[in-house]
Amino acid sequence: TARIVDKNIYIVQGEINTVIGAIKRSARWSTHVRLDEERDPLLHSFSILKEVLNNVTELSAIEPIVFLRPFLEVIRSEDTTGPITGLALTSVNKFLSYGLIDSNHEGAAEGMENLADAVTHARFVGTDPASDEVVLMKILQVLRTLLLAPVGAHLTNESVCEIMQSCFRICFEMRLSGRSAM
Repeated sequence: TARIVDKNIYIVQGEINTVIGAIKRSARWSTHVRLDEERDPLLHSFSILKEVLNNVTELSAIEPIVFLRPFLEVIRSEDTTGPITGLALTSVNKFLSYGLIDSNHEGAAEGMENLADAVTHARFVGTDPASDEVVLMKILQVLRTLLLAPVGAHLTNESVCEIMQSCFRICFEMRLSGRSAM
């Protein structure tokens, strides 16, 4: 018998494949040795998530943090390039925009706190100023979406303050880099 699978699972799986593909193609990994999904912690997180998603028919059957975690690890990682961090940010923004995180899920608050923390503390290997500014813009987009999405109501006051501070810090940095380019 065919089992009916929640379309949201396919959305998450598509984003997993996009980020994994970029990690494997990135210059940092361009050794002649094939990337080992067991040994690389970021790829390993995604392979665990793939396994979890293959065993459920509803995305709501798993905690939001379970499907967010690998993307948040990429966002927090100091070793990923800006473009890869940008892809993970785009994925998270898509999850928020499409309402993949149910406000009524018992794990929604934990997921939102972790998401806010990861995005406000995003790290990436800078490449060139233009690419880096694209990533900073994506950070701002995710933070905006997080504050406006219904599930954002779960954020604590401290998280909202940290989000606002991050936005001011990024905007100030972008203004400074804009002036120095003139």
